[in-house]
Amino acid sequence: MDGDAYFGFPFALGGSKMRNYTTVTVGETRNHVVNNLFSGYEFETVQLLGAEREGASGDNRLPVERLDDSYTRAALGDSAIVALHPIGPDELVVTANLQENAVPTVEMGDELEVVYDAKLSRTNATNPAWVDLLREAEQAILRGNLISAVPLLVSAVDGGLYRLIYLYFVLNGRDRKDAKQHIKSRFDDGHGNIYTKDLAKDALNEITGSSLTDAHGPYGERWHEFYGEHGNRGFRDAVIHPDNEPLDGIDRETVIEWFNISVSLIIGGFELLWELDSDG
Repeated sequence: MDGDAYFGFPFALGGSKMRNYTTVTVGETRNHVVNNLFSGYEFETVQLLGAEREGASGDNRLPVERLDDSYTRAALGDSAIVALHPIGPDELVVTANLQENAVPTVEMGDELEVVYDAKLSRTNATNPAWVDLLREAEQAILRGNLISAVPLLVSAVDGGLYRLIYLYFVLNGRDRKDAKQHIKSRFDDGHGNIYTKDLAKDALNEITGSSLTDAHGPYGERWHEFYGEHGNRGFRDAVIHPDNEPLDGIDRETVIEWFNISVSLIIGGFELLWELDSDG
């Protein structure tokens, strides 16, 4: 998978994505229930992709612009505002209203066609903690809560790498208690603390002969962005030591890049432990 595509991927166990279509009349609100083919699933995230007057084509199409960096609200030209929001496991509410001082290209009572992407998860699925942390981070980004997404990404990497190494030892003959004790005895700091860098470097190197931290390896650049080295600040450090450089000026594109880096490092642990080829 292309590393740029991790944001928006359905990480939940049994999760999936769909692209769907509905209609709404300008000046009205419509409840939209998805097809029963998706019974047993629930909305996780929804993104509005586009809207257009019914039957419009070619030069008659109006431009669609996301409002306030929102993934669920958009302006249709200078005429209407369209929004959709989940209100239940399988139900959306869709609204369309004229803008103030609207250009009369769209009028009250016009029917609009609305296209959206939805990420779905199984209603009763139980996910590993690092998966739920990634899901929460993505939802925070979609809501515009950018700073709150960063500690969730850091915790996902921390927990994901630990989980991978723990499962490796369990699958190779150790019982669960012994696997935890082995990790603690081999890789803690002597005070009972197990740090992500020690897992990413020492634990993976001991098991595989390679690590995520090798500056010349396939994951070195991503690790540097995450953890920082030689006085350079990674985004993990921005959470651990926030007073050094406040995160107030962070933008959405940067946090999405950090999301992709975080997932790349977790997948990198998989690749090293199970000798899979990385696409870099």
